[in-house]
Amino acid sequence: MAITHLQHATWRSHGMATDHYRLFHEASMSSERPYRVILLADLSGSTEMKTKTAEVNWLATIGKFLDITTEAVTSQGGTVVKYLGDGTLAAFDSEHAAEAINAAIRIQEMLLAENRKNSVKECLATVGIATGHVVEYEAPGGGLDYAGSVVDRASRLCDAGAPQAIWVDSATVVSANMLKVSSQMGLASGHGPSDYLTDTEETVQLKGFPELVKYREVIWRQVPVGARNGMLTEATESQANSRNSGTQPAALVPKPWAHHPAAATMEGVVRHWNTTRGQGFITTDAEGGDHYVDRRYIVGEGDLTVGRSVRFVPLPPLQEGKNPLAGCTVQEGNRVQGQFQRVFPGPDKKYAFVDVVDARGNRQALFVHLGPEAGTRRPGEPVTVEVCRNNRGIAAQLITDTNGDQIRETRGTMTDLGQDGALDGTPA
Repeated sequence: MAITHLQHATWRSHGMATDHYRLFHEASMSSERPYRVILLADLSGSTEMKTKTAEVNWLATIGKFLDITTEAVTSQGGTVVKYLGDGTLAAFDSEHAAEAINAAIRIQEMLLAENRKNSVKECLATVGIATGHVVEYEAPGGGLDYAGSVVDRASRLCDAGAPQAIWVDSATVVSANMLKVSSQMGLASGHGPSDYLTDTEETVQLKGFPELVKYREVIWRQVPVGARNGMLTEATESQANSRNSGTQPAALVPKPWAHHPAAATMEGVVRHWNTTRGQGFITTDAEGGDHYVDRRYIVGEGDLTVGRSVRFVPLPPLQEGKNPLAGCTVQEGNRVQGQFQRVFPGPDKKYAFVDVVDARGNRQALFVHLGPEAGTRRPGEPVTVEVCRNNRGIAAQLITDTNGDQIRETRGTMTDLGQDGALDGTPA
């Protein structure tokens, strides 16, 4: 029989502390444990931030992060259980798995907006969500707290994902009504319920779990973010096929196109370009002045043309007091090489996102309409596209020959694309 809230109250009325040993022991034997959706959001790179900057600089950033996670969780009907220094643990009722996913998406979207406004700098989060039976007990300071393998799984999934990633376990996927899930980018792109999760269930080896843990990534922007450096994943389907064929399952190998976060982007116009020095400035409508750019941060390392529209990843200045930097810059009308990141071959979609990278490892994803080619393109396949503009801004289009046929790449898969570059648009 599980220990009840009444028993907690009885212990308190007699001045007794909660008997955690008895509580946890009986909970492990009980089939009556509550079923909850647990969300863990963690501020990425906080340890490095604290070692490199004074407390006056990073303390406010952590405060903003906690405010954002609290607002996102409570707006979706969840409960903030506790703050973990630079992380937030939250719980949702079992029927609100979709709301938990939406809360995670809101956290990422709100952080993205704050970074764009420069109210915080490089404030990125990773979110893990797990669902199942938990041990529910009263914390010393009042309120409910949770323990058990479900809480650990949410925490480990959070640790495994790259900055800006949202990883959810298989139980969360089963429990969630994906018709309720949405993101700003997804709504703008016309995403359906199935488009908010990666196509295949993957597995990952998590610390403290002897078996591989099944998970899916939530696609709240254009493309999946992928795993933190050093974390190896593989598709469950691939394992199943190996077992069915009688061959040994392949070793856990990371997908080459899934290791780098889909960075925030801005659009602007080339205000100045010095061909001799290979550097110039881009002006935008945002606050903060012009963005500096040189050939190292242009996809293909070519030249820019004054007055032409560009799309780039906003980065911190190379030196304090200087202009912010424009990384992974693409210019309208230029041809660039990249690889397919995510392909939507459905009858009402037929589009994809192409991952492009500059010489310093900064990257962004360009929307590409595929048309009849949608069914023949695969993630990781190399492609050359022309940067263009559609009704939503800078995008890309497949290049056609003189007969109007789309040109396909013949070279090998770009498995080394940006492998030595820095993550999340940070100059190497």
